[in-house]
Amino acid sequence: MGRATLTLMADNRAFLGKVANAVNVILFVAACTAFTLGLYALGDRRDLQALYWLIVGGLSLKAATDMLRPRSQAR
Repeated sequence: MGRATLTLMADNRAFLGKVANAVNVILFVAACTAFTLGLYALGDRRDLQALYWLIVGGLSLKAATDMLRPRSQAR
């Protein structure tokens, strides 16, 4: 590999890291929004809708934290 190829790979990794961080922020905001909607639905006694939004919030939060966790190296 040449020096130019290594530079492009490093730039590509930095860009993909920024994209992954943006996706994590979007997932976190979606989780917070879903939890808020779930709490409002609980307050209005709409149980099924509240359950839906709380599950969506939990799954969004799990997805955001799974993306942040470092992966184990293959042996």
